[in-house]
Amino acid sequence: MDVVRKVEAVLYASESPMSAGDISSVIGEPREEVIKAIKKLARDYSARETCLAVARSGIRYKLQLRNEYSDIVAPVSRMEIDQVQVRILGFVAANPGALRGQIIQKYGERSRPLIHDLVKRKLLSEKRYRNTEAFDVTREFYRYFNIDRGELVSRIRKTEGEENAQ
Repeated sequence: MDVVRKVEAVLYASESPMSAGDISSVIGEPREEVIKAIKKLARDYSARETCLAVARSGIRYKLQLRNEYSDIVAPVSRMEIDQVQVRILGFVAANPGALRGQIIQKYGERSRPLIHDLVKRKLLSEKRYRNTEAFDVTREFYRYFNIDRGELVSRIRKTEGEENAQ
């Protein structure tokens, strides 16, 4: 079986992004061959102008839908995270150390179980602060949304700049 097809199968089936070393361990091929296969796959998907792409986040890779197709598949795809949870995550990402009360004030009482679920899923970290809790996004958050901290900070600053200009 071709190394490129093995890598493609692993990237397709994996729930989360994987490093070349991880893929190498799964398929039993040298890491260098896996890296070549990933690069070839990325070129092939780009050349075919398909709706899929090999996405890279740091040293990890994932086969995923291109962003421009997200709206098209939304009606038929299962939402893994509630929309309010996405907003909560965005708020906490933009306001590290956000307090439980701040989140509840912004998103209402219904946010209590949603916060708990996000902590349980390890997308938010919870730290005791005086008589409440403070929250931050976690490494799992960055992995799940396939974004690095620098890119997130850049997007937040851009969004804040656009809001201030209006």
